[in-house]
Amino acid sequence: QVKKCLHANSTRPSEDRLTTVQFHPSAQVVMTAGLDQSVSLFQVDGKTNPKIQSIHLERFPVHKAQFSVDGETVIATSLKNKMFYLYDMMEGRVSPVHTVR
Repeated sequence: QVKKCLHANSTRPSEDRLTTVQFHPSAQVVMTAGLDQSVSLFQVDGKTNPKIQSIHLERFPVHKAQFSVDGETVIATSLKNKMFYLYDMMEGRVSPVHTVR
């Protein structure tokens, strides 16, 4: 049986194209990320899906974002930057990681 539900990101729609939608490995949380330079987390309850947190990554359109295996960190990458970001959800800390090419 299929039931239509409210969009998961209805409390904070993206201002540009989404590139990632992923469910948390162990919680009722969904992450969205996209070209509007943001990563957002929503509690999935099927009714209001409230926003938990949202971060803005200046001049960093997110090409791909993924939860870590333990579900405590989000890794965000971009095609236009030689770096990526780690977002520690428990501490609310965003850390840039520079890569060498």
